[in-house]
Amino acid sequence: MFKFISFKGDTAFWPLAERSHSDGAGRPQALAGRLAAAARLVTAGLAKELAARRAMRSLASLDDRMLRDIGLERGQIDHAVRKGRQGAKRASDARSDLIRWL
Repeated sequence: MFKFISFKGDTAFWPLAERSHSDGAGRPQALAGRLAAAARLVTAGLAKELAARRAMRSLASLDDRMLRDIGLERGQIDHAVRKGRQGAKRASDARSDLIRWL
């Protein structure tokens, strides 16, 4: 009448299920693939951070008048580089709203 279903053998549903290691030849390639993917992820993150720091340095070298021309204040440089100019504007608007209500 009712059929008992167990997902214990299926690793997609049960991550702690024991896996059969009958063919050990694929494991070193899987490990190498994971290590390569991790290295690519770290390299991409490092490149993104270096680009952000380069952009912050170039914006910090501008004078206040030029920063106002592009819609930034000196204190918004870090946020603008990481989140975009609109994100810096939203943060500034939220800060001014908070000051207005206090």
